[in-house]
Amino acid sequence: MSVHVEHHDHVAVVSLARPPANAMTTASLNEVAEAFEHLAVDDRAAAIVLTGEGRSFSAGLDLREIGDDPGDQEALIEALNRAFLAVYSCPKLVVAAVNGHAIAGGLILALCADIRLAADTGFKAGLAEVRVGVVYPVGALEVVRCELAPHVARRLVLTGENVDAATAVALGVFDRLVDADALAPTAISLAATHPPPIGFARIKAQLRSDAVTRMRAVIGGNDPLPRPWLTDETFSAAAAALR
Repeated sequence: MSVHVEHHDHVAVVSLARPPANAMTTASLNEVAEAFEHLAVDDRAAAIVLTGEGRSFSAGLDLREIGDDPGDQEALIEALNRAFLAVYSCPKLVVAAVNGHAIAGGLILALCADIRLAADTGFKAGLAEVRVGVVYPVGALEVVRCELAPHVARRLVLTGENVDAATAVALGVFDRLVDADALAPTAISLAATHPPPIGFARIKAQLRSDAVTRMRAVIGGNDPLPRPWLTDETFSAAAAALR
């Protein structure tokens, strides 16, 4: 399993568990979606904390495990859209405890949370898609548009710049820095003080209605991404970045 779920009283903690970088695959993204779809209707969980195991939150897509097979790429696009939708539309309070590097899709997953705490460890956060030629699926693009101020989106999306955690807080990407040792308990404590559930769910749905509607519309293979999505340019750029 690439996702672990634990319950702390009425707070569910969802941990990305695919070492060493919690990089995303079709299978792990579907596990994220399934966990949040289940927790959305689980009466035991009044709020959710999303975090990563180890030194990274998530380094984004594991391009080493993705080939050029059209069917595999379609499955990955669907898994990305499904995972982002499940977290972003979750009717319960979601707190991201960003414990380490949050790159590309990993940062977008963190942006899906309602409150975003970052460990004060100097880790890097950024949207590297432009550097490897990965065009944004609808789910990712909607989250970025809604959750980042326009000048921040321009800076991070169009340059692929990685910034440290403190700079990310200053830019509004994360809400505040927390001592690394206190990150998990702080996130759980914050989640435990969740607002009244019915009103919160309705207001959150109002706030994100347009984005969520567009995200839901592409589930089932309807994302208008160019095909093929990942090209030789992507794999060459990714290999160069890994070197």
